[in-house]
Amino acid sequence: MGSYTPIHDQEIHTIHIPEDVRKSGKPTLELIGEAAAFLHKDGIIVLDNAIDKEHVDTLNAQLSAEALEVANDPDHHFNFGKHTRNMDQAPPPTRELMFKDIWCNPSAAAVLAAVLGPRPVIHYANGNTALKAPPHGRQPVHSDCEFAHPAYFPFAYVVNISLVDVTPQNGGTEVWIGSHHVSVQEAHNPTADTEQLLTIKQDLVEQRRKHSPPVQASTKRGSLVIRDLRLWHAGMPNLTDEPRVMLAFVASPAWWQGRSQILLPKDVKDLVEEWSAGVDFGSKSKVMEKYEDELSRWPDYTPRWY
Repeated sequence: MGSYTPIHDQEIHTIHIPEDVRKSGKPTLELIGEAAAFLHKDGIIVLDNAIDKEHVDTLNAQLSAEALEVANDPDHHFNFGKHTRNMDQAPPPTRELMFKDIWCNPSAAAVLAAVLGPRPVIHYANGNTALKAPPHGRQPVHSDCEFAHPAYFPFAYVVNISLVDVTPQNGGTEVWIGSHHVSVQEAHNPTADTEQLLTIKQDLVEQRRKHSPPVQASTKRGSLVIRDLRLWHAGMPNLTDEPRVMLAFVASPAWWQGRSQILLPKDVKDLVEEWSAGVDFGSKSKVMEKYEDELSRWPDYTPRWY
């Protein structure tokens, strides 16, 4: 009689935002509490009906057309190789296209403040677009923090906004639910290649696959995903003819000194300041550098979640 390994971590928790709550921009405490709890547990949640679909469609019309044009450049970089057909594509920083519910979504902001502390800072705005790719055009399993980072608490979250309905057919991201609990720098492959440095050691991937195999995300247009930066994931091939554009904004607490900054045109300064009143963008705290070794390495004992 063969052994049986129970399978865990197989559902991405989705919270539907009622239409009146979305329009008011005032999420309830119950919604915030539910989202915070599942972010800590799973490292990822979906907020359904978080964004005005007209805003999503407006951006998609522009970015999809741009993606097809950019992809014709033979020298253009594709993430983890040309076979993935997965490329970076940032949201346009123009006033008429900088919608608040995309750049500073009220529900996402409230949840992020609950898990990161008051007034989290967005220090990265980009995105990736999956063009039609062959079935083997997947990315390796990786996390977005190959550097020494906190192992015991969240320090950054990605807000992903797809501009179309997402399914496994058009490249829904492969996610390893709960893997943020075991994500540390030494889980990454040691290499001089910056991109490959993001990848997770294969033996660790296979160990986790035995009890918590990955799932592919499916989301509706108008939803957003909040993902712990430490979570293992992989871009999957888009098998359709239509580009799948997914925007990405990274939020960290004010005391965490992110390595990147967002450069925006002067004519949107008042708009952004209205969204971010009171945020200290000039803080020079180095608190994490002082305790980097202690907080970013594997513990000397086997953690109970592993």
